[in-house]
Amino acid sequence: MADEPLRTTTYALGTADALAYEQAASRMTPLGVLALLLWLGLWGAAAMLIPPDWAGPRLGWSFSALVAILVCIAYVLALILIAFRQWLRARHRIKRPIEQTVAEWPDRLEFTGGGMPRTLNFPEIRRTILTRAHLFLETDSDPMILPRRAFPEEGTIEDLSQRIDGAPRAAPVDPGAASA
Repeated sequence: MADEPLRTTTYALGTADALAYEQAASRMTPLGVLALLLWLGLWGAAAMLIPPDWAGPRLGWSFSALVAILVCIAYVLALILIAFRQWLRARHRIKRPIEQTVAEWPDRLEFTGGGMPRTLNFPEIRRTILTRAHLFLETDSDPMILPRRAFPEEGTIEDLSQRIDGAPRAAPVDPGAASA
């Protein structure tokens, strides 16, 4: 094993980096899609409560336009709520800017700064998310955020992502097999 890391990089992380993770990693669940559709349907149904003097005859073009406007307003309100929730989670993840150093080894990454030192072996990484500005490493505990700006050499972060994805993963333990 090598005595020195392949590369050592120091960078600063802020709330914007955590927000980028929240936006890249969040997926709408089927229950969330159902809730959004019900929310939009509620606003569409609320248009039935508007008096015909304001909206025109039911199923007329002015009434249809009003329903469409109300559904658009409801959609924008839902997007604002989702964005606010992501911002709150990002503020909770990184409260103030921190400086972090990562030492890249052939089979692991060692993080120092911003709290306790942490060694992250490649098989422990469940998923990598590579975006235009970051590489996110999801583990069973907190995700690690590597900003692309910390790796000025072209293709460095892509190579790291490919090495992590190519590393053998630990096989999941089957609880039924252990008792047999």
